[in-house]
Amino acid sequence: MINNVTEPGLQRETVLVSERKNAYYRRIRMIKRILTHAVLILVALFAIFPIYYIIVNSLSPLATLASVSVTSMVPTLSRISFDNYQALFAYQHGVLLRTWLTNTLIYAGTSSLLGIGLSITSGIGLSRFRIPGKKAILYMLLILSTFPFVIMIIPFYDMFSTLHLTNSYIGLIIPYSAGAVIFAAWMNKNYVDSIPRDFEEAAQIDGYSRTQALFRVLVPMTMPVIILTLLLAFFGPYTDYAFINVLVSKNSLWNMALGMYATTQISSNAINYGMFSAFAVIMGLPIFIIFIIFQKYLVSGFSITMYK
Repeated sequence: MINNVTEPGLQRETVLVSERKNAYYRRIRMIKRILTHAVLILVALFAIFPIYYIIVNSLSPLATLASVSVTSMVPTLSRISFDNYQALFAYQHGVLLRTWLTNTLIYAGTSSLLGIGLSITSGIGLSRFRIPGKKAILYMLLILSTFPFVIMIIPFYDMFSTLHLTNSYIGLIIPYSAGAVIFAAWMNKNYVDSIPRDFEEAAQIDGYSRTQALFRVLVPMTMPVIILTLLLAFFGPYTDYAFINVLVSKNSLWNMALGMYATTQISSNAINYGMFSAFAVIMGLPIFIIFIIFQKYLVSGFSITMYK
């Protein structure tokens, strides 16, 4: 009889304890979720603010950073002005702007295609073939990839001035392509190492030659890392300032970065930051479009490469 009385009480007490625990864990999960979202929002605001600042500053008639205040950072219809964009396109009728954009696309596009084309064959060769001194080559690529490209400016300038390659497209495409090969060959080699040889052997059994098996089976399988390295190789020359500033003196061969500085410089120590911001927005639009188009390849390429 005692057992019959106490058992329902114990069950109710157990249910109450379980409900309290569940409520406690729900509160903990909710607090964690709120804190996580708060941190993510802060990080997102920290990342987005520079872009917001540049866009707002490009639409502001204020020419210097000293004129910028907190109220000027809140856009209103009365404060929005397209004078900076009009002045930018009116600069010698926008001819130089189009020339600089064309030069930038030539430098970045040609060097990235050439460099990645060489890095694909280099990566496959280092991964699939026995090459004398392969370990030394890999160590050399790894060591060279740790050095900033800027330290090679003086050697390249001495060499290209002797070969009369300064102030030329070739004089810039060659070092840009070499820089792309250094890091892309290593990434391609590591990715190809992770792909089993069974795919190539199966293709050879089906009648493919060794070369056909490599380029018709293996290369398509490495497409994520190829696109990733291609885009990274494109962004380097597209935003370069230091290297081209040394090797090129003719304004007809400048890229967008050099043109931005020359166009927005008021004096030796003053810059029109409104016009500078407008130039930055125009220069960033192609990169933004490329990121949107190839976003899935960038994400998969980064994740797969880092994992491999």
